[in-house]
Amino acid sequence: MVLVFVGLFGVALLVGYVGGQAFLTPATAPQRAPRPVPTAPSPRSAPAPVQPPPQVTPAPAPVPAPQPPVAAPPQATPQPPATPPAATPSQRVLYRVQVGAFLRRENAEIRAAELRERGFDAYINLSGGLYRVQVGAFSDRENAQRVAGELRAVGYEVLITN
Repeated sequence: MVLVFVGLFGVALLVGYVGGQAFLTPATAPQRAPRPVPTAPSPRSAPAPVQPPPQVTPAPAPVPAPQPPVAAPPQATPQPPATPPAATPSQRVLYRVQVGAFLRRENAEIRAAELRERGFDAYINLSGGLYRVQVGAFSDRENAQRVAGELRAVGYEVLITN
């Protein structure tokens, strides 16, 4: 009787694993670019006879004249900058309003289409294995909070990310 339960447990474990894999893998296979078909080499005429390169004797390298010793310049102590450098565009923080994160791209596309129909500029960002549906890229948090409030008002759960 114990062997029956152990066998049933093994079958259940296998079915759960296979079912989980089917859930986590995308429904459609990614499209691959077709490989170029190699072309047959064109027939060549008989190879031309190879001639050895002409012999060239190198000229002797000039010998540099000895230089007198030069005193080392005094060490300058580095001064810290008076003002911190301005933030470059790559260092600026951008706030985004996230309206969903999905394992399947199809689900993310459905949510993004809903948002676009309601007038929001939604896009999909693949990050960390999730398809994140986001709206906007704001340089200040107040604008992101304003859009997040608009999205909450129409029934979406949102998260402000940076």
